[in-house]
Amino acid sequence: MAMEMKKTDIFFILTLVAVVSSCDSHCLSVVASEFGELSTGEQTTLYTLTNSSGASMTLCDYGARIVSINVPDRNGDLTDVVVGYGDIASFEKGRERFMGCVIGRYANRINHSSFEIDGVRYEVVPNEKRYGVPVQCHGGPQGFDRFVWDGEMLEKPGMTGVRFTRLSPDGEQGYPGNLRCSVTYWWTEANVCRIEYEAVTDKPTVVNLSNHTVFNLKGPGDRYVMNHIMTVDSDVYVQGNRQLCPDKLLPVAGSPFDFREPHRVDYRIDDYSNEQFRIADGMSGCWVIRDWDGSLKKVADLYAPETGIGVETWSTEPAFLTFTGRTFDGSETGKYGPMEKFCGMLLETFHLADSPNRPEFPTTELRPDDKFTSVTEWHFYVE
Repeated sequence: MAMEMKKTDIFFILTLVAVVSSCDSHCLSVVASEFGELSTGEQTTLYTLTNSSGASMTLCDYGARIVSINVPDRNGDLTDVVVGYGDIASFEKGRERFMGCVIGRYANRINHSSFEIDGVRYEVVPNEKRYGVPVQCHGGPQGFDRFVWDGEMLEKPGMTGVRFTRLSPDGEQGYPGNLRCSVTYWWTEANVCRIEYEAVTDKPTVVNLSNHTVFNLKGPGDRYVMNHIMTVDSDVYVQGNRQLCPDKLLPVAGSPFDFREPHRVDYRIDDYSNEQFRIADGMSGCWVIRDWDGSLKKVADLYAPETGIGVETWSTEPAFLTFTGRTFDGSETGKYGPMEKFCGMLLETFHLADSPNRPEFPTTELRPDDKFTSVTEWHFYVE
């Protein structure tokens, strides 16, 4: 009589195969383990990707999110540089729902929660209202972060990974078209996190996928990210309107958003003569990447002198954004304690907010005969 195989047995077999296979070839491993149950009864999985030096990244299939990244500091001690939750209940119910996740179908905001394709107006589900105007942010109240994705463990020379896939059905959150998506995370021997996004559709739609990981390169126990040193390869920043969607593209020269040379993130934190500072209530900025042509190029660098840990952001996307945790207030508890104001910052790459309503911006339209592709890499280093 055949014996029923339990889910834990499947995890053990997958883990054993992945570890043995990896160590036989490149001393890389990917390990799957149970992460807990959602309120819906769905089981979630945690994937741990480790290279031969011991540096690692952990991923969760709920929201296809990054949970932690452990890299060496200048003393060789492994340090978790990701701020956020550490358990599935907090990811599901916590107020900061976007920590570490893939955001879509549209990262950032769509003003008036609507857009037009081929003369047809689509109303997407809003989850914000700003000065009386409905706005959809990060895909709406049931965006990509709210789903358990299918996960597949991968390996190729010099790196190990997980590919997450899901079908976003026609009409989900108001978007047209059945959108088949994949997000593949790779962790390399050189401590590079590479994220590959792909999507295809059966109707004209819009797509703008990104990742919402919050970083603090000083690691656990630190509550202030604003003394990190940052550079951004951009001559132009975005000034928002009252809906936090683009209003103007302005030169960085003379503004608090001039990071063409390295500066502390807070080097002009009190400069409220700048309109974007007043609108965002502090350092939350979006930049247009210099000489963008869709190729993979370095767009920013962030460095923590205290630990010697740095990270270069590389991307094929036309815009780079940071949010510096200015709305965190300590009421939410993360992996290492309260998430306080300025405890971490985004290194987010994407197409500009509200691009479906701004024909002068690079297009986010996707048609049935095309494929959406995007790559972002975080190259961790130590000095």
